[in-house]
Amino acid sequence: MPPTIKRALESIGLGDKESRVLLVLLENGPMFAAAVARSAKLNRTTTYGILKELASKGLVSSSSGAATKYQSIAPELLPAYIERRGNELLEMQKQVSEVVPQLKLLRAKGKILPKVQFFEGKEGIEQAYEDKLTNRASKTIYEFTGMDAGYEGLGAKFVEYYLKKRTSSQIKSEYIAPDTPFARKEAELDEKYLRRVTFIPPEYAMETEISIYDNKVSMTSFSAENPVTILIEDENLARTMKKLFDYVQSTAK
Repeated sequence: MPPTIKRALESIGLGDKESRVLLVLLENGPMFAAAVARSAKLNRTTTYGILKELASKGLVSSSSGAATKYQSIAPELLPAYIERRGNELLEMQKQVSEVVPQLKLLRAKGKILPKVQFFEGKEGIEQAYEDKLTNRASKTIYEFTGMDAGYEGLGAKFVEYYLKKRTSSQIKSEYIAPDTPFARKEAELDEKYLRRVTFIPPEYAMETEISIYDNKVSMTSFSAENPVTILIEDENLARTMKKLFDYVQSTAK
């Protein structure tokens, strides 16, 4: 899929599989579901569900008859659809932002605020990283991190987005990281990214990241098979982990 088209479809909330199915139809015209599945390299059951979802969004229509065929909206209508949908999403974002304080108040009053949250998969981890940058009481994040594994697991594009957003929000970061050539190279950008890296011996290489901020501890595994973040909100745990961070940082060479 051409990168520009992929980014445009993602901007209106389509996932990878939805984008693949829509692109097949945009390129080929009316098709049977089985043919769409083969071209998109998906199984039939998944493809039928995606076609139904795309139809509900007005991007796909179907023909009635002995055998149903599916077709996308005309390619020339796609730019207008993306623009319209983008405006709708911006308006939805504004509306949601306005009610967030009320929702937080209701959850606090009801004492149902979760103490532990699990975020699975790359998209889940990205959402967990957003938590580090929003509604922050303090302005420093303390992190034990495998910088090599973090870049590989999250991808350079998201890491760049995250670093820029953190920096623009004037949130600093203190890193404790294994001493690797890649980490040394990245440390050259510390001033640019409001960051300070303290190195520990390379034999302590890690494929994880532990972040301490406010009253939270975020633990991320960059496992290729099952990437996951566990976010724990607990004042005592956060305070203890911060003391551990301080000790390691003070003894590191």
